[in-house]
Amino acid sequence: MNEPVEPLSVFYGKQELPWDLTPFPIGIQENGKPMPQWEDLSQWMKVMVATMLGHQWDLLTFNIHLHPELEAKLVASGRLREKLAERVRKQLTRAVGKREFFFVIEGARKGTGQPVILHMHGAVCAYSPREQQVLEEALARAAGHNIAGRAQTFRAVNTKWFEVIRVAYVDYLFKFGNKFDSRLDERRLVMSQPMTAAARGLWVDITRPELRCGTAAMP
Repeated sequence: MNEPVEPLSVFYGKQELPWDLTPFPIGIQENGKPMPQWEDLSQWMKVMVATMLGHQWDLLTFNIHLHPELEAKLVASGRLREKLAERVRKQLTRAVGKREFFFVIEGARKGTGQPVILHMHGAVCAYSPREQQVLEEALARAAGHNIAGRAQTFRAVNTKWFEVIRVAYVDYLFKFGNKFDSRLDERRLVMSQPMTAAARGLWVDITRPELRCGTAAMP
């Protein structure tokens, strides 16, 4: 309903609410069918769960344009999504260690839908607000800026702390998810292994009534 969602930590131990006052776990859908398995969720829903998970800590959202030279190189390789995912993973790991992140690749301008430089919309979990600069610099290098002799292009890197969960955020990430772009394949989502594992664990926890045993801890 596009309404703000409370952090799940409210229901998972930080305030130690009794289970009968929480909405979780939810094992049955309104139509009476069991909740779907993680593997059956849409990409949109997986990102929503990952966002709910990241909201427990500091979630740094980003909009980062690829450097034009790197874009040309990755497009020519025919494996842009895979290579970009590896670049982001490598730069974040070097900067802060293994980290939960996700992003959607798109190449159209909001409002007009006209082609523009490819860019990443996504988020990375920060374990401290002081990590903003180092995370931003790592993401910029992954996108080809300030590395291999390339300077950072104007307005290429933007980050902002996530505040309130709304479905509009994930809608925004996928707004051009089905738009044809000869530079991209059909899959536009990248989610790190740590984020996938954590989000899957959270989904299992909040949808399986048999796991309910007092106040649960965050996965």
